[in-house]
Amino acid sequence: MGPRWLVVLALAPACARAGGNANAIVGDASSPTDGSTAGASDAGTGGPDAPMCDGLPCNAIYVAPTGADGNAGTQEAPLASIATAVQRAGDKAPTVDVYVQGGTYDEPAIALPSGVRVHGGYDTAWTQVASEVTQIDGTSPAVTITSALKATGLDHVTLHAADATGTGASSYALVATGSTNVFLANVVIEAGNGAAGASGGNGTPGAGGGGGGLGTTGCVNSNFVCGSCGTPPGGFGGFSTCGMTGGVGGVPGCGGVGDQAGSTGGDAAGFPQSGGFGGTVQQVGQPGGTGVPGIAGGAGGAGVALGSFSGATYMTSDGGFGAPGTAGGGGGGGGGGGGGTNECDSYGSSGGGGGGGGCGGGGASGGTGGGGSFAILAIGSTITITDSMIVAGNGGAGGNGGAGGTGGTGGAHGNGGPWSSAQDDGGDGAQGGDGGTGGNGGAGGGGGGGPSIAVMCTGSSTIESPSSTLVAGTPGAGGGLPGIAGATGTAVQSSGCM
Repeated sequence: MGPRWLVVLALAPACARAGGNANAIVGDASSPTDGSTAGASDAGTGGPDAPMCDGLPCNAIYVAPTGADGNAGTQEAPLASIATAVQRAGDKAPTVDVYVQGGTYDEPAIALPSGVRVHGGYDTAWTQVASEVTQIDGTSPAVTITSALKATGLDHVTLHAADATGTGASSYALVATGSTNVFLANVVIEAGNGAAGASGGNGTPGAGGGGGGLGTTGCVNSNFVCGSCGTPPGGFGGFSTCGMTGGVGGVPGCGGVGDQAGSTGGDAAGFPQSGGFGGTVQQVGQPGGTGVPGIAGGAGGAGVALGSFSGATYMTSDGGFGAPGTAGGGGGGGGGGGGGTNECDSYGSSGGGGGGGGCGGGGASGGTGGGGSFAILAIGSTITITDSMIVAGNGGAGGNGGAGGTGGTGGAHGNGGPWSSAQDDGGDGAQGGDGGTGGNGGAGGGGGGGPSIAVMCTGSSTIESPSSTLVAGTPGAGGGLPGIAGATGTAVQSSGCM
């Protein structure tokens, strides 16, 4: 993976300490920290009296492409793995440095112990030359440094971290935590690309309302000669899984004593959708009121340009959930018909039931944010970078928000009871009202695009970067429609550093 460059700006060494040779990694905590070479050959290699082999400490650990991890780790019998070498170097008392020949080393995550420095760019004669490139192709994070109080770092090394894998994952090349003595000199440190976020899930559709029941036909109810019958019941109200049942149809009136009018249909549950008025004698009832439609849910909030950190983990900026739609109201019951009075008194027909209200659609989930690309992540640490190139990869795209669920259809009204000759001249019952349609659920917000930051600092970290260049990559695009689009990720050379 080659460098990805948008804008190249060398940071002014405003915080750099004056003087010294910026090309060398400095010594341990007792050595000068102004970039000079004083103490560099002594620190971590057994002290000033340590024996030297061709100008390098004999008791250091050596690595070469032709080595083997079962070797002693000397110049004559080098190791093959830098990860193994730094572990052995850290186990020595005092710790020693690691010297590596040019070549490409595919490494697992390297945990660099306090007081261990890795020097690259050596040829087969163990001479450091410009033509030899020591390149580490590592996982993410490729190198971690924890609680380094002695001089620790990399010299003449090219470090590449792999692209992030897994939804919304981030790529880190080097992570330093709680370390106050980290030095990076003549290095190229490049993070991989952040991974894209996931699209949000769609909201569930709302359940439809049940239809109202049919009213009952009227009948003769007068005397022994004409015959008698019970009161015809009104049509049942339509069912609703979200409680917005329709109103029951009104019962009819009966002619004769008092000349009864039909009763008013029942109101729907939860909303003031009134039932229709009953008909007076020999008159038809009035239809029930139609249910009020539900209200659509609001869209979820969009992800922002930069998430947050929990320790060494970047927490993506996810889109918010859409709100569910509200349920539609049930329809009112139809009014019952008035009674008949010709010859034989009779009941009119009853009113039909109102339809049940449709339920609101479910809100959709938001898209998750894209992962970031961080060449260096400093957590409560102090790092000095000299004569180096620090390059972030590209941020991952944020996921699209999901679509809100559609509101359920309101139930159909039930018709009033049909007229028949047995009804004599009684009035017909009226139809109930249709149930209201549920409101659509709100769409989920788009996830924020992943950031691309060359040096990211948290927890009061300090970075000094004389004669070094920090490069940001391309930020991830925010997740888009159907919800509110997430913000494009942040792309800066450094963030949060003192």
